[in-house]
Amino acid sequence: MSNTRSSIEPLNRGTGLRDNVVRQLLTAIFSGTIKSGDRLVAQTLAKQLGVSATPVREALVELASIGLVENLPNRGAVCMPFGIKELREIYQIRRILEVEATRLACNRIPVEKLRDLRIGMAKLVERKASEWSDQAMALDEQLHGLIVSSSENTRLQHEIDRYRELMQAIREVVGDKQRVQLRALEQHIEIIDALIEGNAQAASQTMANHIDTTAAGVERILFPTQA
Repeated sequence: MSNTRSSIEPLNRGTGLRDNVVRQLLTAIFSGTIKSGDRLVAQTLAKQLGVSATPVREALVELASIGLVENLPNRGAVCMPFGIKELREIYQIRRILEVEATRLACNRIPVEKLRDLRIGMAKLVERKASEWSDQAMALDEQLHGLIVSSSENTRLQHEIDRYRELMQAIREVVGDKQRVQLRALEQHIEIIDALIEGNAQAASQTMANHIDTTAAGVERILFPTQA
């Protein structure tokens, strides 16, 4: 696995401290800085991150709830294995959740918002610039966020939000891969076109294809010798 970080870096203090700790630990797990079987001691991690132990303990509970950390008798929190199998499972769950959100959101999203997003994405596809990757990521988050909020299903939104933390951590490890992001933008435009047409089946299928393509691309980057 590609390892882009050699240590757990101190966090900037601010709002959402628990979420920041979760993100940092996820990135360390996905990059291989924290490995399967490693003990995750709250006090030690808190010192490395420059925070109190409380948000670290809360973050470990969150990671345990999504199966990346396990609390073992006499050992405490231990990192679970993370490889191709686990990566595929993460994207499989994300696929189920977001395909359903897309189906529910169809005909509920104002067409003007969809058209504005489409214009922004089409412009990015046509040009390249130093800030291209950041803009592509921002539009990606806007579209997925709009679909989820428009599903009008609070529990579904909550679950997708939990997996969004995983996705963001994976992106940090993968880095800026413009070819992957370009294909994602093209698929986003296809999703938007189907939503504008009010075709829930086409929008859902295109979302499924988009997540499958993204998963395959991430797998090739993180596990180049196994994918």
